[in-house]
Amino acid sequence: MGVNPCALVWNSINNKVYCANERSDNVTVIDGATNQVITTIQVEDEPHTFAWNSIENRTYVANYGSSSISVIRDVTGIEEYFIPDVKPLTSEIYPNPANSFFVIRSSLPVKEIEIFDVSGKLIKEIAFSSSKPKISLKGIKSGVYLLKIKAENKEFTQKLIVK
Repeated sequence: MGVNPCALVWNSINNKVYCANERSDNVTVIDGATNQVITTIQVEDEPHTFAWNSIENRTYVANYGSSSISVIRDVTGIEEYFIPDVKPLTSEIYPNPANSFFVIRSSLPVKEIEIFDVSGKLIKEIAFSSSKPKISLKGIKSGVYLLKIKAENKEFTQKLIVK
């Protein structure tokens, strides 16, 4: 068993138990009939939660530390491990506070930005395709606003102060 076991899932098709070891960055596979460790599979940082798909006979591992998903396929006793291309959305807004414009630097191309006031009213909606868009604040009064940034199928909310 690894360090800091934190989650278990049982596969009723092959009678295996999968144990996420958060501090070892691995998953221990246990034979459900004998309670013996079969193997240990290295995954990404801090595996934390499982989901088992009985139709596809796959075990999904949410890796908290790396913001990724690992998928363990288990077909007739053969285990295969891979990490799908999961990109977390990160963004930076500058300058903040802003006067006449602000720039969003994003890890993914930004598709749309919605600007809301603190009461939740939509003030402005802008659509484009760029990973570093520059947005004019013309017509927007001084105050605190919330930006909903949409990129691919991900969303991120950020606070913006307009002087």
